[in-house]
Amino acid sequence: MKQNVSSLRRWMFRLITALLTLVLLTVLSVWLLMRASLPQLDGTITLKGLNAPISLQRDALGTAVLQGQNRVDLARGLGFLHAQERFFEMDLTRRSAAGELSALFGAQALPRDKERRAHRMRARLSQRWQQMPANEQALLQAYADGVNAGLAGLRVRPWQYLLLRAEPQNWNPVDSLLVVSEMFWMLQGQGFEDAYALSHLRERAGDALFDWLNPRGSSWDAALDGSLLAPPTMPTPEQLDLRAMPGAKQALSRHNSGLAAPEEAVLVGSNNWAVSGKRTSNGRAILANDMHLGLGVPSIWYRAQFEISTPKGSNQKGQVLRAAGLTLPGMPGLVVGSNGKVAWGFTNAYGQWFDWIKLPRDFPLERLQKHQETLAIKGAAAQTLEVLEFDGAPLLREHQGAQYALRWVAHQGEAYNLELARMLEAQNVKEALLIAARSGMPQQNFVVADAQGQIAWSLAGRIWAQRDTASSYTRFQAPDWPASPWLAPADYPQILNPASGQLWTANNRQLGGELGALIGDGGFGFGARAQQIRERLSEKSRHDQASITAILFDDEARLIQSWAQRIQPLTQASPAHAEVAQLLQAWNGRADADQVGYRLLRSIRLHTLNTLWAAWSRPFVNAEATQSQNPKKSAWRAHFETSAVQALTQRPAHLLPAGFKSWDDLLLAQVDAAVKEMNGGGKQALAQATWGQYNSSRIQHVLSKAIPALGWWLDMPSVPQSGDSNLPHVAHQDFGQSQRMVLSPGQESEGMLSMPGGQSGHPLSPYYGAGHADWVGAKATPLLAGASKHHITVKPAP
Repeated sequence: MKQNVSSLRRWMFRLITALLTLVLLTVLSVWLLMRASLPQLDGTITLKGLNAPISLQRDALGTAVLQGQNRVDLARGLGFLHAQERFFEMDLTRRSAAGELSALFGAQALPRDKERRAHRMRARLSQRWQQMPANEQALLQAYADGVNAGLAGLRVRPWQYLLLRAEPQNWNPVDSLLVVSEMFWMLQGQGFEDAYALSHLRERAGDALFDWLNPRGSSWDAALDGSLLAPPTMPTPEQLDLRAMPGAKQALSRHNSGLAAPEEAVLVGSNNWAVSGKRTSNGRAILANDMHLGLGVPSIWYRAQFEISTPKGSNQKGQVLRAAGLTLPGMPGLVVGSNGKVAWGFTNAYGQWFDWIKLPRDFPLERLQKHQETLAIKGAAAQTLEVLEFDGAPLLREHQGAQYALRWVAHQGEAYNLELARMLEAQNVKEALLIAARSGMPQQNFVVADAQGQIAWSLAGRIWAQRDTASSYTRFQAPDWPASPWLAPADYPQILNPASGQLWTANNRQLGGELGALIGDGGFGFGARAQQIRERLSEKSRHDQASITAILFDDEARLIQSWAQRIQPLTQASPAHAEVAQLLQAWNGRADADQVGYRLLRSIRLHTLNTLWAAWSRPFVNAEATQSQNPKKSAWRAHFETSAVQALTQRPAHLLPAGFKSWDDLLLAQVDAAVKEMNGGGKQALAQATWGQYNSSRIQHVLSKAIPALGWWLDMPSVPQSGDSNLPHVAHQDFGQSQRMVLSPGQESEGMLSMPGGQSGHPLSPYYGAGHADWVGAKATPLLAGASKHHITVKPAP
C-alpha cells in the first residue's frame, strides 16, 4: 500500500513538473517572440529611395529626432519609425475608415464595416490619390515605402498579429488618406448622426418648439466677435402643456429609477488660446493647445522633431530648419507644433459640414448610382454589399417610404491634401493662415502665433461657400438642394492681432452674422469652457508661460456653481436632505477629485436635464425610433441647458412634468436620484462618493478591451482625476487632454509638450507608457527632445 502511495506521489510530482515546465516554456516562447518583434533602436540600415543619408534618434521619452537634407527623405524615415512602433494602431485606423475590420477580427466587426463601407472611402480616396499633385504623391509614396521597410525590418511581425493569428498587410499611399478620413469620422461623425435624429424631431415638433428644445446659444457664449444669440421663446400652454398628457408620470418615474450615473455627450473637441506680444513681458506671443480625444495606450500622437539641414553647395549652407511637435501615425507631417518662427494648434470647429437630403418615393432614378463592395471576413466567406448613391451622396437611411442621403465634405476628394505639411516653412502668421485655408483636413479652429508677437484665428480645412445654413440647420433638404463650391482661401473668416491681444477657442460658436452663417452649426459645444478661458486670459494684463500653462489645469466649476445657487437653498430648507446640504456647504467650488459636493451637483444637474428633456420631447418622439433604419431617439444637446434654466427660473405650470407637485419637488426628486446613484442604493456612505471615485482614469490598450485579462499588463494605472467637461481642464475616465502644449515661437527650449499613454505600442519597449506619469502628475515635459539615447544611421540602398 505504501509503495502504491509513494508511486502515486512520484507520478503526481512528475506530472506537475511537466506541466510547470510546459507553462514556463510557453511563457518563454511568448516572451522571445515578443522580444523579436521589438523595434530596432540602434545600428545602421539602408532604405531604398533615399536621396541622402538621414539620422533617426530617440531621447529618454522616445521622442523621434529625424535629421536629413530634405522633407521627402524625412517622410521615409518617419514612416519607418511609425511602422516599427505603431503599425497595428495604424492598421486599425485605415481599416476603421474603410470598413475593413472584419478581415482582421471576423464577423463580429461586420455591422460596423457595413456602416462604414456605405461611404466607400477607399474607392473615393483611391480616385483622389490619382488626382493629387506630383509633390504630394511623392511625399505619400516615400512615407508608405518607409512604413513597409519598417514593417519588414522587424524580426517577427508585430506582437498583436501573433495574438490574432494574422499577417499584417503592406501600407500604400491611399492608406494615409484613410487615416485623415478616420479623423473626419472621429471629429464629425457624431454631428451628422445627431443632425439626422434632430431633423426628424423638428419635423414632428415644428420650428417654434424645436428651436426652444435646441437653442443655438446662451449667456455662457464666448464668441470671438462678442456676438450673442437671442434666447429661445418659451412655449405657451397652447404649444406644449404637460398637464394634459397621460402617462408622463409613469415614464418619468421609470427614468429616475436606476442607479446608473447620467452623462452628457462627450464633445470630441479641444482648447486653444494665445496672447500676443503686447501681453507678454518679452514681446513674444504664447500659444497653448490641448486636444480632447479618446485616450488609449499608446497615445494617438507620436512625438517627433524634424531637423532639415541645407545640403552642401547651397547658398544657404549651414542653415537648419527645426520643427517640433506631434505627428499622427499614418501621416508624414506634424499636426501641431512649432518651426521656430510659427507655432500652431487646433480645436474642432463643429460647423455644418454636411447636408441630409430627403428623397421621396418618386425621386429621379437617373441620378442614382449603384456600387458593389466586397467585404472580406476572417474565417468566413466574403460578402457583397450594394451601395446606392444619389449624385454621389450615399443613401444611408430609410424611414416611412423616404430615403435619406448624406452629402458630407469628407466624401469630396478635394477635402484631402498635404498642404498642412507646408507649415514647416511658414515664416509668420499671415503665411500660416494661407496654408491653413488651403489644407485638406477635418475643419478646425486654427490658432497661430509667431516670433514677432502676432496671433491670429481662422479656420483650417476646405470649406463650402454660399451656404444657407440658416435654412439647413437640422432640416432635411430636397433632392434639388444644390452642392456648393469651395470657398476661396482669401475669403476665409479670420481675426488677426485683436485689440485685446488674446484669442481662445473651445469648440464653441466663434462668430455671428454672415460669417457665422457661413460656418453653420454642426453641434457647437456649450460656451462655459470657452468663457472661463477668455476670463482667465483677461485677468492679467501680462502673461508668461507659467500663467498660460495654469489654465490647462483650471478646475474651477463655474457652471456647476450656478446650480449650487439653485439647489443649496432647497436642501437647507429640507430636514430630509440635511446631509446633502452639509456636503454642498463644504464644496470648494472646483471639480477636484476629493470633492463630493461637485459630484452631487453635477449629477443633480444631469438628472434634471434628462428629466426635463424626456418630458418635453416625449410627445414628439416616434415610438418606432429604436429600429435601426428609423431615426434614433434624439438626446439633448449642450445648449438645452438654456431652456431648462429658463423654465426652472420662471417655473411655468404647463411645463412642469407630471408626477411632481411643484418645481421644488422636481428638483428635490433629482437630488434623491443623485444620492441613490452615488451611494449605490445605500451600499456606501455618501460622503465617500467623491468625484475622483467616479472619474478615475481608464486608459486602456485596444486589445485589453476585448481581452480584459490583459489589462494588468497593457493598461495604464487607474488614478482619480480632477477636471470635467464644462471647464478648461477636461478629464473623463477615457477621454480628455490627449496632449498639452504651451510654447512661444523662437523659444522652443522653454516650451512644454506632454501626452498620455506613451510613445510606443510595444509593452516591452522602454517607451511603452513613457511620459504618462508626468502627464498624470501635471508635470511639464519639454517640447524639444533631450539627449540622444538611441541612434539609427540610415543610408541610401545601393
